[in-house]
Amino acid sequence: MISRDREFLIEIARKYYIDGLSQQEIAGLYKISRPTVASLLKRCREERIVEIRIQESEKSRITSLTESLGSVFPSARIILIPTENEKISTLISAGRTAAELLSSLIMNRMKIGLSWGSSLYQVVKELPLQDVTGIEVIQLAGSMGMKNTAYDGFELTRELAKKLNGVSRFIQAPVIVKNPELKELLIQEHPIKETMRYMSSLNIAVVGLSSDRPEYSSMVREGFLDADEADFILSEGGIGHICGLHYDKFGNFLTIQQNNRVVGINREQLLKIPEVIGIACGTEKAEAILGALRGGLIKSLVTDENTAIEILNLAE
Repeated sequence: MISRDREFLIEIARKYYIDGLSQQEIAGLYKISRPTVASLLKRCREERIVEIRIQESEKSRITSLTESLGSVFPSARIILIPTENEKISTLISAGRTAAELLSSLIMNRMKIGLSWGSSLYQVVKELPLQDVTGIEVIQLAGSMGMKNTAYDGFELTRELAKKLNGVSRFIQAPVIVKNPELKELLIQEHPIKETMRYMSSLNIAVVGLSSDRPEYSSMVREGFLDADEADFILSEGGIGHICGLHYDKFGNFLTIQQNNRVVGINREQLLKIPEVIGIACGTEKAEAILGALRGGLIKSLVTDENTAIEILNLAE
């Protein structure tokens, strides 16, 4: 009877994987059959005496991950970038990639909607000047009044229009106001009413996505929602927001007063846009991205590999 304890398995593994002997040679050395050697080597893997690792290239890793996410959401365009050591480096890379996508889609006389945020700032910054005419860039939601004004929708709309030799359409109001009645009054004011008129005829929108968790929410960070409101939105099933509008894990917009107080594009108008490019990086946004994909709120996604892995984990 041949001893098949761990030491013997290690010996067999060394002969095969380190010394380079064939299974037939090992069989002859120990006076056993070749199928027995194959069975012993299988046990080596099962008992983790031998661990096989494939050192994928970055390109093949990203391609495989893109295909996996694409198989879950076949109707969405998925574009992944490597996750960098520094968050800002990842954002810059995502912005550059999204800018390349946007550049490939822009044609004369398009209407392009834009939200706000650091990701969109990188998109506008990375977008080269375009040789197009008749472009109109529309601010999708009111101003956030951000500490860094370069990230605000008003400034981003103006900068993108400059790069496209187009005109800007602004919403000169806060992104969210005290009550629905005030919102209705504001959107009847002539300049805002004119901008709102374009929401139903947009060709492309470029948007960011934010988590509804208070520690990550852009609406909380900028002071438009307090802690009690943020907790209420979570209790109603909110997991993320797009253009200030909160939605659940299936991408359904919540029937809450906070959504009725947002001065900007509405659900029906957003869903009608032929191409909505969402840019969002960071695993803390994975839940919000997943909900947006499930609900068809975005048609294209630019994100990083670590975030994509977390999205796939949540989707299981």
